[in-house]
Amino acid sequence: MDDATLRILTMAEEMAGSEQRAAIWFKHQPIPAWGGKTASDLVREGKSDQVIAYLEAVRSGVYT
Repeated sequence: MDDATLRILTMAEEMAGSEQRAAIWFKHQPIPAWGGKTASDLVREGKSDQVIAYLEAVRSGVYT
């Protein structure tokens, strides 16, 4: 697992409350702002920075 993926999962775990929920979100939850792609899809496409920015925005109260 690369550093960006670890950071994404750590952020998601903090927000979701558990490692299991974070993993489910990462693999299965579509993100509407990216046409329904999951965080996992975006990471595979080399867009980890965009997922991190999305999580930071959600954590700050901005929903996209």
